[in-house]
Amino acid sequence: MNKLKTENIIVYRKENEFSAWPRNCGVYKYKGDEIVVNFFTRTCYYQTKEEVNHGYQPPDNSSRIMQIRSNDGGRTWNNPEKIMSSINLGQGKPDEIEFLPPKKFDFKNPDFMLVAIKNKLLFSSDKGKNIYGPCRLPLFGYDFNWARPDYLVRDDGSLILFSTVNYADGREGKPIAIISKNHSISWEILSYINYEKNDYMQIMPSGVILPSGKMLCAIRCQRYRHGFSFWSECYVSEDYGRTWNFLSRINDIGSPCHLLLLDDGRILATYGYRSYPFGVRCSFSEDEGKTWKNEFIIRDDGGSWDLGYPVSVQLDNGDIFSVYYFNDSTDKIQQDGGVRYIAGSIFRI
Repeated sequence: MNKLKTENIIVYRKENEFSAWPRNCGVYKYKGDEIVVNFFTRTCYYQTKEEVNHGYQPPDNSSRIMQIRSNDGGRTWNNPEKIMSSINLGQGKPDEIEFLPPKKFDFKNPDFMLVAIKNKLLFSSDKGKNIYGPCRLPLFGYDFNWARPDYLVRDDGSLILFSTVNYADGREGKPIAIISKNHSISWEILSYINYEKNDYMQIMPSGVILPSGKMLCAIRCQRYRHGFSFWSECYVSEDYGRTWNFLSRINDIGSPCHLLLLDDGRILATYGYRSYPFGVRCSFSEDEGKTWKNEFIIRDDGGSWDLGYPVSVQLDNGDIFSVYYFNDSTDKIQQDGGVRYIAGSIFRI
């Protein structure tokens, strides 16, 4: 097992907040090592176990999506700004959510940003400085359509957005690819990445387009009755996302997994490690995802399982910056782990 030499950074932390899930909210790298991180946060005093439950709603209705920006590759960060309130997260009544009409966006614009929170879409053409939305993403006849801001833009200008819908029995677990061929005016299901499993769910797909034209997609796999039995699988499409086939298993333990195509052609897989020692790990592939090389430890000093959801970007000098949520084993505040905060690591493989 190889432990990487990393520079660990606090992106955002407040001792009276629970801050988490950058993978669910969006991480974006722009020209000149400008990085934008969206994340979830809410009030939390870490007094009871109830407060750190992922479904907990604080009495002050403080749940929100925040956006924070770095102009130096993740080493320093500007003051965060709120981009979405708790009502628009889906925690209010449906008739309280005001959806804006569809509007055309240039998916190939280098300053484009798409934020997907469940079936709500936010757009920006200037790196998130001005936000349009929320716009409604169709349910396609399912009970829910849980999209996250993981998407690919094809050469023809179409955008493929990855999401998860429910099984026939209502459980979460069916990964899909959604497409817009008209600059976000309308969305359709392009393909099912896999079909229903009897005893485990497949969620949170993350994709890359390879120089060969193939698309790869990593999927979080997790057993229903044993929440910490989880791993990551890789699927491949050779027809622009229309059909998918199983390609490889990325790790023994670890998810959700984010894929990044590196400048040298390798594929980096970064994932949370929610078994002891808790932390964040990665591995890479040199053969288009068929096999995955040595697992590397980015860090293993987490205070509990409640961490991860990493997203990685490559900096202009070739270094990797991975951002995730974390809690420290040495934190003076402990409630099934320390204060949940947004952290990052800079490293090179």
